[in-house]
Amino acid sequence: MHTVTARPATPADAADLAVDDLLPDRWREGDNCRSVVAVDSTGRLLGHCRGIDNSFHPDSRSLVLEVREGEPWAQVADALLAAQIAVSTLPLRLKPAAHEPEMLDLCARHGGVLVQLMPPWRYMVDDSMRAWAAEHRTTNDGLRAGHVDDARREEMLDLYVEHYTAQHARWSPAARPTELRAENAPDFAPGGAGSFDPTRSVVLMREKQIVAQALAWPPEPDGGLEISLESTPHGGCAAREDMEACLAAVIDRSADGDVLLIDSHVTEELESSMMRDVPGPPPHPADTWTAIVGIPVPSGPAPTPLTDAQIPADAMHLVERLTGSLP
Repeated sequence: MHTVTARPATPADAADLAVDDLLPDRWREGDNCRSVVAVDSTGRLLGHCRGIDNSFHPDSRSLVLEVREGEPWAQVADALLAAQIAVSTLPLRLKPAAHEPEMLDLCARHGGVLVQLMPPWRYMVDDSMRAWAAEHRTTNDGLRAGHVDDARREEMLDLYVEHYTAQHARWSPAARPTELRAENAPDFAPGGAGSFDPTRSVVLMREKQIVAQALAWPPEPDGGLEISLESTPHGGCAAREDMEACLAAVIDRSADGDVLLIDSHVTEELESSMMRDVPGPPPHPADTWTAIVGIPVPSGPAPTPLTDAQIPADAMHLVERLTGSLP
């Protein structure tokens, strides 16, 4: 193997059809628009990476990293990530899953900080889920979730922003509510390409106000349907039963075999405990625990680490791989 070096990406690099999603360095104005490629001693392109400003979480950057098939993954990825760390002004964020040991090892080698854990999120609609839904359709005060009224989409957007802000406040502060609202507004417009499906989504009303909702987003390539659950006030005394009633209504609107994608975060005790009680078949083989990892950079703020007490026992193998503590 030739020596691997990293350098800023050029327009010529971006024209290489063998590597997807490659942009030249400084593809737009501003400081955080760096794109790096790895090459061997002959100048052959081996891979690329770039950090992308996260409009939802302005204290971090999402990392895109691709190594050309057939190349020594770890050697190329190390060169790319080291170069990106050197030019980034914000921590870089990755989401390695338990079935991605190479990515976990890469994070460990570059001082990755575990900031969040998310359990398997695939729930297949079957008899056990329908039985759960039958027990949770109605809240303690007799309410059921119902259809979406297009006239209340602005109120639904407000609830989404409120919940999202509170959900991430302790570990990954979100952008200001006005900015989040602007970013998400297209997804709440009727008929928008990325908008939620009003026939599968539901809201729960209390005293003529929306207090919870379940939004069904456009299907993933494998057919899975992402469902986001929100309530107000966040973590309130009725929040769990309100969200359960919304999820039950979504299940009622689903066919047997439908896959609902519902994520949860270990830092959010209410949503974690709620989803632990939702039945489901064994998780998809490739869908296990997922980590959110912050890669520190010299000039940026330090990522906020997850505490040991927040790490579930069944996620320890992933954490041990990430911290390099496996025997």
